[in-house]
Amino acid sequence: MHLQWTKSYSTSALHAAECCWRFRAQVLDENLRAKLGPCADSLGTCLEDLDALSTLRLWDTIVALGSRIESNSALANQLLSDHIDGFVEQSLAQRLVGAITDVEAAFKLQFPKYIEQFDYRIKPLQEQWVGYGGGFMAHLRRLTRSDHLVREASVVGVQPILGGAGRSHCEHQSIHIEAVLTNPLAELPEVVRLGWLLSQLHTVAFRSELGFTPDTLRHLIPLAMLVPSLAAAEVLELTKCNESIAELAVENWHIAIPTNRDVSTDFVPMLMDWWELCLKSKPEWSVALKALAHRLGLYPV
Repeated sequence: MHLQWTKSYSTSALHAAECCWRFRAQVLDENLRAKLGPCADSLGTCLEDLDALSTLRLWDTIVALGSRIESNSALANQLLSDHIDGFVEQSLAQRLVGAITDVEAAFKLQFPKYIEQFDYRIKPLQEQWVGYGGGFMAHLRRLTRSDHLVREASVVGVQPILGGAGRSHCEHQSIHIEAVLTNPLAELPEVVRLGWLLSQLHTVAFRSELGFTPDTLRHLIPLAMLVPSLAAAEVLELTKCNESIAELAVENWHIAIPTNRDVSTDFVPMLMDWWELCLKSKPEWSVALKALAHRLGLYPV
């Protein structure tokens, strides 16, 4: 997989705003919470007013588009045209543009040297990927018996807000990841998180073949690629593929699991059992994903 490493004030600012809106207690910088928090709340409220049932999906899209669209009005219009059906009041569209602009302005005041420091901050992760990325992807393909990942992807390095975070944007063939200088968890190096994020970028053809809605895939793919990514990283002696490490990843990588499942006593054991069956029976990867979806109560349309 060829990676294009990029920087983006907009994506970094929107990522910071989402962190303040969704994970306020984990943002340890009190000054950042005070200065960016109100703007983040305004943007989050605006997205809720647009579609209360899909607010997280709207956050996902706006963060992904931030590095691709320079104009805030164009960014807002693209978000509305892509995800909102029907008429949107002009006042709400204007609120969205204003909220994005306020977030970016507040972020620039807090991190005026983000662009200048980007190359320095992202270099450790780039160097680790040069050393391990090829082997990681080769072992991932071998373990899953699948070659459905995209050939090229964009990696947007963003300002660290949570001390390590990131998300995959499959529809845009991109990911964003906090450019931390050191590994926050020795047991889970950031290069493994990077590999897990990239492992979620399946091709459009393969995602269509599965027959799930885009929202269902957003839940399924991050969960499905967790243990295979840990297994590929274990071959490279980067981490271990066991229940305790999987639980650590779920909790520290902000992986959304079904609300009716306990992480340690229910969800992770189920995930490991599914993976063991995959290794033994060697199904087609599409079949394996559908089997996991069935266990999670997710079904094709």
